[in-house]
Amino acid sequence: MSESPAKRTDVSKKKFAFALVLSIFVFLLTTYLGIIIPFAICVEIIGFNSSRTFGLILLLIIPFVIGLPCAWFVFRGIKQSEDYLAFLKSRGVRFIGRLLRAAGVWGLSFFGMACLLEVGPSSWSSRWIVFGTFNVPVLITLIRSYRLTEKQWDWCFLTFLILHANVVIALLFSEAWLPDIHFIRGLIFGQTFALVILGVCFLYRSIKRQMSIPLFVHYGLGIWASPLLFYAVLTQWAV
Repeated sequence: MSESPAKRTDVSKKKFAFALVLSIFVFLLTTYLGIIIPFAICVEIIGFNSSRTFGLILLLIIPFVIGLPCAWFVFRGIKQSEDYLAFLKSRGVRFIGRLLRAAGVWGLSFFGMACLLEVGPSSWSSRWIVFGTFNVPVLITLIRSYRLTEKQWDWCFLTFLILHANVVIALLFSEAWLPDIHFIRGLIFGQTFALVILGVCFLYRSIKRQMSIPLFVHYGLGIWASPLLFYAVLTQWAV
């Protein structure tokens, strides 16, 4: 015997309310963690006053790069599932597990960074320690996303942005080259172009359900590459 329309409507309203509340919770949690953890590490390394610009970048980027996609995944998954409790037990648990695994890799990297900064040899430069330990999870993410997506054009474009940022930052740290104002202008225009292209491709992959956790992190790194590079150049100029 089929359910009455009134009962189906009531279930649909409960599912919508549950999906909305849970997605808001996921948005607030992921946004908070995505802002507070990197900002706390930055404050520990270079101090609070020098970290304000980085904190502003986090505040402007994290809600859109991490918070909204995670909340949308949860909301869409619950709305499209017949049994939202079953969704939480199966796909939701797997998603959270993969997310925690990715967060664990980055957490271990930051923990190793903090340990090296505290107990490492005094001859080791702190900025080279940060540069090296930060690139360990970046390399792991690059390999994992490549295995899942292969050489698709957006993966190649993201990888190019990350490598470009690494090369420029390495040149800055070695004091072999100091960018001028023309480089900054080109970086701003290039970042605008990259955000538009990557934003469209990100939405397409999300709608087609082709977005894995490693590729999601890879997108975040690629989008972050230019703002971090911009911050590094301004910091070098200040010195």
